[in-house]
Amino acid sequence: MTVWNALGLAGKAGEVAEYIKKGIFHQHGLDIEKLKNEIGNVLWYAAALCTTLNLDLSEIMRENIEKLKIRYPDGYSPENSKKRADLNLKD
Repeated sequence: MTVWNALGLAGKAGEVAEYIKKGIFHQHGLDIEKLKNEIGNVLWYAAALCTTLNLDLSEIMRENIEKLKIRYPDGYSPENSKKRADLNLKD
């Protein structure tokens, strides 16, 4: 089940990216309800993968938020991201 869920997650995430690419760059427009459905599929596979591996999805999300608060204490912006990248290059 682990591989099934991981491949499903990758496939559905790719579908979301492809849908947005066509919507924006090919100027097809975005159907928000369809996009919500596709994102829901991504979340289903992520949750299924967590269940299979006995991981707590809520805990993973909280830890990620805390990591980002440390990484971007003033909030995310392209400028803050560039500053962070510049600092990492100096290390």
